[in-house]
Amino acid sequence: MRIFHGRPGAGAVQKETLRAAGLDGAALTLLGALLDCADGQTLTLAALAEQHGVPVRRLHSAARSLTADGLLLRVKYESPGGRWATDLYVFPTPVTAVEFEAVRGRHAGAVTLTLEPDRAPGTPQPAPPAEPVAAAAVSGGPLEQDVELVTVAAVLEVLDALPGQLTVLLPSPLPAAVTGAVRAALAAGRQAEDLSARVVRRWWAHGYATKAALGAMSRPVGVAIALLRPGPCPDPRCEDGVNLDTGMPCPRCAERSEDFHRAKATENTPPVVDVADFPTPTPPAFASLDLTSRIDPETNAAGIARTRAALAAAKNARTTPHPSRRTT
Repeated sequence: MRIFHGRPGAGAVQKETLRAAGLDGAALTLLGALLDCADGQTLTLAALAEQHGVPVRRLHSAARSLTADGLLLRVKYESPGGRWATDLYVFPTPVTAVEFEAVRGRHAGAVTLTLEPDRAPGTPQPAPPAEPVAAAAVSGGPLEQDVELVTVAAVLEVLDALPGQLTVLLPSPLPAAVTGAVRAALAAGRQAEDLSARVVRRWWAHGYATKAALGAMSRPVGVAIALLRPGPCPDPRCEDGVNLDTGMPCPRCAERSEDFHRAKATENTPPVVDVADFPTPTPPAFASLDLTSRIDPETNAAGIARTRAALAAAKNARTTPHPSRRTT
């Protein structure tokens, strides 16, 4: 993402002024580093975390806190060419309504534009249309925009639970497949704290922590999705083999495990062969094995004569002295 100063001269703010704002250590580090950036500089939170020795999760949490306080204004937009980009405007003091509209005006040509927060702090929220309010009053449920705000907060809470060794390997901006896995898990009825516990549990139980320590993690996006996605059990209340309502082992997982081991045992057991299915073959008659009856007498006699002649010649060669051995 690109960093911009939302107010002229914002980079010259003294650190004492920032400390007086009551920011914690991570937020103070992040805001000071962003104010020190050149206007239009490209930067990632992972690079800042490595530079300052701060866990990247704390910087993500600090960024959300600064955004809620109006010190950061995140702008995500789609250009007419179809490319998406994210700009981050930093302010030493909360953004005003005039500055907020000025930032919006700088991206007036965008096809799609999303600002976070969606209005300057202190600006009254516009009243929703009459019909949605009436519908919400009748149903007793929240408005759609309130549901979206809660969903965004829950998604950010789950993403903040991702291990720091993994987040530094994930590309920026975060792939839609990762955020989509979080939204799908939340839509399935899981709470943000349940998904956070799932991430931590699988990170250690599935050996990803060891791979990260050895530097052998080659597909971080796939690992993030594996940490977030639901398990194979069809029971929606099953969480990696434990029922969330009772805290007891899931019976459907136990049945699936028994079926699996039974199938493997059957697969590895050699089949039983019935000897009756393979009768003993009948040997051929003895007459068919009489080979002498199939030999031609003339051919046999000629072969015997040649053999005898060869044996006689070999005998004569042994008894006849060699010419070199004769005496004169």
